Amino acid sequence: MKTLFSLTFKSASRDPFLLLWSILLPIGGMVGLGMLIKSPEYPQGIVTGMMAVSILFYAFTTTSFAILAQRRRGVYHLLRVTPLPLWQYVCGLSGAWTLISFLCALLVLLSGVLVFKLNVSLPSFLAMVPIILIATLSYVFFSFFIAGLSRSENNVSILTNLITMPLLLGSSAFYSLNNAPAFIQTINRWNPFQWFIDGLRSALDSAWADYLTSMGLISLVAIAALVLALKTFRYTDV
Repeated sequence: MKTLFSLTFKSASRDPFLLLWSILLPIGGMVGLGMLIKSPEYPQGIVTGMMAVSILFYAFTTTSFAILAQRRRGVYHLLRVTPLPLWQYVCGLSGAWTLISFLCALLVLLSGVLVFKLNVSLPSFLAMVPIILIATLSYVFFSFFIAGLSRSENNVSILTNLITMPLLLGSSAFYSLNNAPAFIQTINRWNPFQWFIDGLRSALDSAWADYLTSMGLISLVAIAALVLALKTFRYTDV
């Protein structure tokens, strides 16, 4: 599994979509919006929001396409004649993709700290690490499920857009929803992506009760996504 992890990490780190969707776009959006909106509390909000966006774009969207491409090349079909258990293969791929997503989030955070002069304490940073890893794993596991439902890149594109757009628009990643209509706030409360954002912001604010709540909810999502990934895994398109 170590070899699989290493090969996947090296291959995925050279993906041009990684540079655009998970590094350049989140950092550019963060800096632009942070400078445009003159509010004292907005920089911290947009930094954590763009960290979550960076992870969602790579760990869910980009990996969904990668999984489909591997299946269509017959990579998964070969698993049937190897002694490697399915769960080890899924965890090996997921681990490599999670590490890449984590590094992307750190780049976004570092950029935000440098541009907006944010004060991130060591306990807050350490608290962000596990919630980033668990949330990223949940998105990667769910990407296996989405790829399993798809037979072409068009299918993946449609499904990922149908999922990511409501997650993004129904969250406070870019804007406050405090004055939004009641039904929007209800959607926001049940938005798994919002739980991730809340966890990041709670870590920065040292609001540990809220942090633990978000961590628990995200952990449940990760477990459910793993079960879905294993139960719906497809070796071939047939």
